[in-house]
Amino acid sequence: MATRDRARHRRSERDDRYGTFSAAVELIRHGETVLTLIDPAARDRDPERFSRWLSARLAIAELPRLMLPGCDERCRDIVHDPDALVVLSDLALDVTTPRDATWWSGWNETLEREHQVGRMWFAGAPAMPQTPPPARLRTGTAVRRITSTDPFWVTYDAATQETLFRIIDGPQAGDSLVAVTFGPAPLLPALAGVLIAPDHPPARDRPVAQRILAAGWPAVGRGLPYEE
Repeated sequence: MATRDRARHRRSERDDRYGTFSAAVELIRHGETVLTLIDPAARDRDPERFSRWLSARLAIAELPRLMLPGCDERCRDIVHDPDALVVLSDLALDVTTPRDATWWSGWNETLEREHQVGRMWFAGAPAMPQTPPPARLRTGTAVRRITSTDPFWVTYDAATQETLFRIIDGPQAGDSLVAVTFGPAPLLPALAGVLIAPDHPPARDRPVAQRILAAGWPAVGRGLPYEE
């Protein structure tokens, strides 16, 4: 009897997990816009304002796909590590608090002990001239990707998707870094997030960051008046 109850409970959990997806399909059938699937609260906002903000946010999200270079002859003898990334331009750092263990995908007690102690920073925005040196994560800093937001929460609760990194070198070496990588996130942290890129020689060319910033700042400017 207990075994049947546990099986029934597991089926119920699966049904609940996909229930929101079924609701989304139902919204589409009734002509609901895709905007509300990205952010269900969009239906309670001014559609024009939200559309302009979302257009800016999606433009920022597209910058890595459009502007990060592929390999060239400098990559011939390099083994690319998918979790090794590099900061393309100085980032402004804000002190932040550890996220809940349930926030991360694939989290376990070992990761909890290792990464939720010590200093934790949030990549709040690209650095500006007035950003003091101690609050900067410098161009060329190597970081290592540890884990990302649990996809379950992102998909079904429209939560901001963040990635947790370990800072490898520079003044903040050994600290943890949280950066926005996608989701309905504020525009400045989103732009900071796209400036953390896979580490290979072409990405470190200075014009790469300049092009991303040249396109990213106008997108922020377009969307910022509509940010809530």
